[in-house]
Amino acid sequence: MSNKIHIPIIDVLRGFAALSVCLFHYVCTTTGYIQNELILQIFDFGSRGVQVFFIISGMVIPLSMITLGYKYAAFKVFILKRFIRIEPPYLVSVAIGVIYLYSRNYLLPAGTVDITPSFRDILLHLGYLIPFVDGAKWVNTVYWTLSVEFQYYLYLALIFPLVLNNKLVLRLLFYSLLLLPPFFVKSEAFFFHWSAFFLLGIVYILWLTTKINKLEYFIITGLCMVSLALNNELLDLTVGLLTVAAIHFFKNFTFDYGKRLGNISYSLYLLHTLIGGAFVNVMSHKFTLPYQKFIVIFLGVLISLASAAIFYRFIEKPSQQYTKKIK
Repeated sequence: MSNKIHIPIIDVLRGFAALSVCLFHYVCTTTGYIQNELILQIFDFGSRGVQVFFIISGMVIPLSMITLGYKYAAFKVFILKRFIRIEPPYLVSVAIGVIYLYSRNYLLPAGTVDITPSFRDILLHLGYLIPFVDGAKWVNTVYWTLSVEFQYYLYLALIFPLVLNNKLVLRLLFYSLLLLPPFFVKSEAFFFHWSAFFLLGIVYILWLTTKINKLEYFIITGLCMVSLALNNELLDLTVGLLTVAAIHFFKNFTFDYGKRLGNISYSLYLLHTLIGGAFVNVMSHKFTLPYQKFIVIFLGVLISLASAAIFYRFIEKPSQQYTKKIK
């Protein structure tokens, strides 16, 4: 197979997922701003963009590992590349978040709850250690998903060779290590709660790259469905299946704006609550008429998109380019 396998629709889905999470936060988590129950229910679906990201990661990372012939000897390089790819943008956004949380006491009305982070909490963001310390809090609520993703990178780097040696018994062990944990780990802060979502993407890539046959693919996908049905909501299962179906049936679908949005999706995800969300939060105290709410949220999205484009150009893209130099 080519070393440059690319599935164009994944870029579009990344952008859609980031934008849907963005709208979910602006509409549903700006306290008391939008009160229409139907609107809240519609935009609540946007929170499932997180599951879309998990499934996409379940495809993209194994695809890269397969095409590069991943082995245990490459463990350090693999983790280093992932670390450099995601860490600089993440740390810069943490700094922005700290500045925002300290300054919000002067931006918002008197009596606003002080949620400035402690020095301990700031330090715990290094290595995504917040979930492992009682009482510790993220500077930005979306970071919990980055912690899950990083746990996934580490776990996958340890167990992925099991599926690359053409032995069924080892593949079954690999599947078990991802299918069983959700039955025992209920905390959403940990990768093991979400591992069936990742496996839904992984097993598709294994089939796409002919590492497994169609029968094995459908059996493991069926087991993923059982796990998701028992450990998550029916809507989560539906989102998972629709994501895989969209990628399978529309692999080559793309359009310019969708691709651009996909390019900046990580930057948008990191910044949308800190910049656009801060704007919406401040403006929500001043503009409360129905048409004003629409304008405020629309402007919040535009501000977030513009900020993400700048952030991508000067922070995220250089990190991407640097990882390509690591062999």
